Amino acid sequence: MPTRRRALLARPHATAEVGLGTTVLGVLGLVVLPIALIGLLLSGGGLVWGIVAGAAALAVLVAYLDPFGR
Repeated sequence: MPTRRRALLARPHATAEVGLGTTVLGVLGLVVLPIALIGLLLSGGGLVWGIVAGAAALAVLVAYLDPFGR
């Protein structure tokens, strides 16, 4: 009987969602990136729009690579 009890305790548990934060970050990056590119186009190359576009592109890249997922 002890082996049966161990088998019940040793069953696999549900895995937690690990990469959800990077997925949300990537979706936000995909939303912000076109807005930043339009801002760059309209302003003629503003520094703030360039920083926002770079941060959005980095967020999309991190979500694509997903270092926290499996």
